[in-house]
Amino acid sequence: MNTFIFRHFLFRLTGAYRNLSPRRIVWLACLGCSLSVAHGQQHIRPSSPDSASALVEKAKQLVQGGDPKAALAVLEQAEAASPRNSDVHALSGICQAMLGKPLESAAEFDQAIALRPDYAPTYFSAGLAFASFNDLTRALDRLSSAVRLDPNLPGARFNYALVLARAGNYAESEKQVDLELASRSPKTESSLELWRLKARDAYYQKEWQTTLDAYRKTLAIEPNSAEAYGAIGEALYSLHRPRESLAALEKAVALDDEDGRAHELLGRLYQDEGRQNDAILQLEAAHRLRPEDQEATYRLFRLYTATNNTAKASRLQGELESSSIHRKTQSEDEAKAAMLNNAGLQFEKNGDLTKALDQYEQAAKADPSNIVFQRNAALLLCKMGRPQEAIARLHEILAVDSDDAESLQILAVAQEMVNGTAAHGKSSSGSKPTLPASSNPER
Repeated sequence: MNTFIFRHFLFRLTGAYRNLSPRRIVWLACLGCSLSVAHGQQHIRPSSPDSASALVEKAKQLVQGGDPKAALAVLEQAEAASPRNSDVHALSGICQAMLGKPLESAAEFDQAIALRPDYAPTYFSAGLAFASFNDLTRALDRLSSAVRLDPNLPGARFNYALVLARAGNYAESEKQVDLELASRSPKTESSLELWRLKARDAYYQKEWQTTLDAYRKTLAIEPNSAEAYGAIGEALYSLHRPRESLAALEKAVALDDEDGRAHELLGRLYQDEGRQNDAILQLEAAHRLRPEDQEATYRLFRLYTATNNTAKASRLQGELESSSIHRKTQSEDEAKAAMLNNAGLQFEKNGDLTKALDQYEQAAKADPSNIVFQRNAALLLCKMGRPQEAIARLHEILAVDSDDAESLQILAVAQEMVNGTAAHGKSSSGSKPTLPASSNPER
């Protein structure tokens, strides 16, 4: 059975799993379904170039070639030939996801699941589509169903673990990786990928001994992994084993000179050993790579002061003072914006949409870094029947965060309104468009 595996939950050790844009997805293969008897459902066998199964195969090739629009045109013919073919709807869901249309994609997958409710690959495909729109709740629901229905479905448990980690549930993600590692079934992921994911999950939970054990497994497979040496160094540092930590961190920065965290920890260790010049070099690198790290900046300031480097000490003192003022101002702006947004929510609840829009706009000006306020304004413009203005605002949001799930959902409805379909209560996919609720800021 062929399955398509989602391999774009990239990881940064110093941050979180990267977000995704539907426009950046590469669907490595198509839905794995042979057009024969499956789970008691008879599918039409290829008998002519125009049969539903032949058309589905043609659409699969178009998807693999990166042309979902052409694939959808072919699938419309397939649906006409066989309207209750779940393969047609599942592949249509993939195409809609590739085109960045979450509502249409969800509707197609729902139909595919309704037609064949016990077929794990469809849940797998739907889960990955939801994940591509950062709708992690529904993604996890579909992926967990895929694993429950077929625990040995290639790629399913691994991707379930990836999305769990993306959602911040590192403990459950680690459990799923352990199950995959213990499984004797054929795997589409290498042992390196599995051990690396387990190590990252342990790292985020600060399970330092497990972090050590898992990253050492990755080093046995990938001996020059800078990520592994950096994490091992931090784990050893946290376990109060400075000499071992120092050796691992030195190896990490030798392999990757851009690892700010490794430079900072090395600087601390050198400082503890009285190697001030070495500590300064490491902390300068950490400060360059992570200027927001106040601990590294303060340590460097103290070292400059201790070595009578008054000019550099004075410069860092100014940075520290400016940063403190900036944080205070930023905190005040965030508080003001939150109050304006809350007032807008209340006006909206009371039916005064004009005043609500004004409050959302003022909140967005007070705290431009938080997209929630602009999103609330765009949402309200849709409710006020002004979709073109909403679309313009949503494009501004998506230029900053192309994966914001709620903005994508609002955009889909706004585009339906402009096309005239939402006014009649139905979208082009046959499902009624929905809008999310206005929300409070998320920090």
